[in-house]
Order: sequence, then structure tokens, then C-alpha cells
Amino acid sequence: MPCSECASEKQVGVPAEMMLHFTGPKNLDKPGVWLFPMILLCLDCGSSRFSVPEKELALFASGAPKS
Repeated sequence: MPCSECASEKQVGVPAEMMLHFTGPKNLDKPGVWLFPMILLCLDCGSSRFSVPEKELALFASGAPKS
């Protein structure tokens, strides 16, 4: 699948580790959610994509601020 930004075919999957947090001081008491996704990285433009696994998405959604 070509890059959605520049249509390049030069992409690689790279492992990553990241922590998702809600922003702002009112959310300091909410824990972050660790993710270890594979990121699809375009070697031409630097654009990247990843998906949040269902289990981690549910953890993050359960702490989502109410709108």
C-alpha cells in the first residue's frame, strides 16, 4: 500500500514504544497507556501510521474526559 501522503512505495515497519496521555493539568491524575505498535514509516516524506490495539484502546477510552 503506498504512502497516504506522498504515494511512495518506500515504507518500512518499525517497532516503537509510546505512552498516550490526555493533555492539560486537569488530566494529571489519569494514568497513561503504554503502546508497543509497529509503525509504518515512509522513507521519502517521513509520514507514519499506526493502529492502537483493541485492549489498549479500551483502556484509553475508559479514561476519556466526558464532553
